[in-house]
Amino acid sequence: MADEFTWSQFSSIVLIFVGVPTVIGGCAAWSALWSERARFAGQTGSGRVGVWGTGSIAFVGGFVACAGWLSWSADYRGEVRGPGLPAPNQFPTWQVVACGATVVGVCFGAARLSRWVRAGGLAAALGTAGGFTTAFAVSASTDSTGQAGVGVLLSQVGWLAALVVLMLVRAKILTRNSRTHHGPTRRTGTSGCDA
Repeated sequence: MADEFTWSQFSSIVLIFVGVPTVIGGCAAWSALWSERARFAGQTGSGRVGVWGTGSIAFVGGFVACAGWLSWSADYRGEVRGPGLPAPNQFPTWQVVACGATVVGVCFGAARLSRWVRAGGLAAALGTAGGFTTAFAVSASTDSTGQAGVGVLLSQVGWLAALVVLMLVRAKILTRNSRTHHGPTRRTGTSGCDA
């Protein structure tokens, strides 16, 4: 039997299992931003959103993807359970695949909006994984066994690793195509923070 949702348990789970990995990853995104700025004369992405905005958009998208797909479930007879807490814990394959595709789409979409290819992609991966896992933590906050934190951590680490790999591959492809068409542009000086 699941307990009621508690803000204190939710806050603890999110702080420890979402916040800490996101802060560590954020350091990598900022490092990528400074490297990207030093290497290129201007923005490298096609979007208009900075790194913070990219991560925020991705966070909201990741949260909505998880809440939208995993707060309800359809069984093999077509009966729907939910939405509500506690969230279902069994889903048809198509629903899990659709949720995963939505999460990946959210990450690519947020990265596309960024002014920075590599740093924006990393911010999108961090935001999407963080948003998804925060929504997942809402359901985990009703768990009375104390094991839900492990699931939240696995979700955060798994999504973060997968999305970072996808964003690094994306950055490699886009920067290679950019250099092929325009050649590398070296930055001669730095000015202001336009992240």
